Amino acid sequence: MNSNDKPDSAENNRFYSRPKDESLQAFKDWIDGMTKALNPDAKDDLTEEEWEAKWREFWSKTKHEEKK
Repeated sequence: MNSNDKPDSAENNRFYSRPKDESLQAFKDWIDGMTKALNPDAKDDLTEEEWEAKWREFWSKTKHEEKK
């Protein structure tokens, strides 16, 4: 492997994930999937109001970043 085959920076090694759509259910499924991958015994202890607040915050920040 020559030096041209190596990534220029850590940026090239990043992977990004996001829900399949902007629905609350897609957000919950996405978070649950990542959480269960790390801890199969994890429990969902958020109220519906907490889920909705986190969902709104995520999409607000995501859309703000996309405008940059």
